[in-house]
Amino acid sequence: MDTTTSLREWLDDLFYYFAYFPLVIQIAIIVSVLAVTGTIAAYVYMILFRWRKQRRAKKERPMREQVNDLLLEHIIYKAVGDPDAPVVLPLDAFRALPLHKKWVAGVLIDQLLEYRNNFTGDIPQLLRQLYLDLGLHHKSAVALRSGQRKAVTNALVELSGMGVLLEKEHVLALTQSPDRYIRELACSYWVQCSPDAPFEFFSHVKEPLLAWEQFELFRIISLRKDIPMPSFAQWIDTRYHPSVISLCLKLAAYFQQPEAIPAMIKMLDTPDEQLRALTINNLGKLMALEAEPILVKMYPQQPDSCKLEILKALGRIGSGDFIDFLRQELEQTEDFLLMKHAAHSIVAHKALASGLIARLQESLTGTRQQVLQHSLNPLIKY
Repeated sequence: MDTTTSLREWLDDLFYYFAYFPLVIQIAIIVSVLAVTGTIAAYVYMILFRWRKQRRAKKERPMREQVNDLLLEHIIYKAVGDPDAPVVLPLDAFRALPLHKKWVAGVLIDQLLEYRNNFTGDIPQLLRQLYLDLGLHHKSAVALRSGQRKAVTNALVELSGMGVLLEKEHVLALTQSPDRYIRELACSYWVQCSPDAPFEFFSHVKEPLLAWEQFELFRIISLRKDIPMPSFAQWIDTRYHPSVISLCLKLAAYFQQPEAIPAMIKMLDTPDEQLRALTINNLGKLMALEAEPILVKMYPQQPDSCKLEILKALGRIGSGDFIDFLRQELEQTEDFLLMKHAAHSIVAHKALASGLIARLQESLTGTRQQVLQHSLNPLIKY
């Protein structure tokens, strides 16, 4: 009781004299009170969060085990045990679950997604069909149009994982969403699940596709084996966003589409230095013979980033028509990187350059000779 009284008296004195304290002391007191209050609030939040998480996990554990048993018994074991026998989906066994409860449906969806990610062959398609037959996709269809950021993103992740395309026109509109995260998920979802026009949104991109977004789209596109790849040359045009052009340059080279070479050559006039360097890089990967004289002609006026890509492209194309140009660059340039890539490209000509390499080994001295010897080591790449 005495301790409580003393604390109350101390607080009363603090409030009473607070106005008379110097400003610095007042600020220090306020900051200290806020820091202590914030720390206590953070600890309380973490404790409550962990308690709710553990409580939810404890409640879900029996249901998760039951769902796993059903999936293993009725789908996984049958599909793996006799791959040639058709698997009949036991809808009644799954409908016996209390799927009207949101958390139970969530557990089943989580397990379906996990199994789809961990199995190949017919199993992912069977799980997708089960998801549709049980009507688990209806809530996601509603969530897509809810306008709530969390609901929309969760729906996009779920439907993408299940390989189910819903609300086509709305999803295509979401690829233009002002919210970058929604836009990125919608683009990935569309490319992954659209059965006939997965690249339709390329023509409508207004905001840049960041490097990691391009990487994810590239990964998804390269994994799709169910559709013929279009000619990506149609988007290698200044009418489209530079990030779309960048992605399509990489895709055209990856899928080895020589019909994209004329469009790439036109892109060499772009004022965007980064895009120009990428174009040169992919011309080399396509081994575009017709681009060699153009690249050599434009070389003196280019910044170093483009000069490096030109030297690498000449090595990849390897026609031998401009091997003297590479020799001249190796002998005359003072830029170490240009020197190194000129040497690498000479060596990349293999038999066509054998005589020249022998002569250069005798005539070069110092750093240039060391760079050439370095490039002759087959274990050293660009």
